[in-house]
Amino acid sequence: MSAEVISLFENLITMDDLLELLRHQYSRHSIYRWVERYQMPHKRIRGKLWFPKTEVIQWLERST
Repeated sequence: MSAEVISLFENLITMDDLLELLRHQYSRHSIYRWVERYQMPHKRIRGKLWFPKTEVIQWLERST
């Protein structure tokens, strides 16, 4: 596997990881709404949402 692919996946977190990062203050429904309505940074890989951690943190800081 190339270094680029490895570094991409090192930065990606799952929905569960994101909810944990947000200390479960928000629901899965809220996250899906942010993705659809507010273009929260994400990637869809094989039908599953993955979130680039650093981009999501920056997006959340700008959104508050």
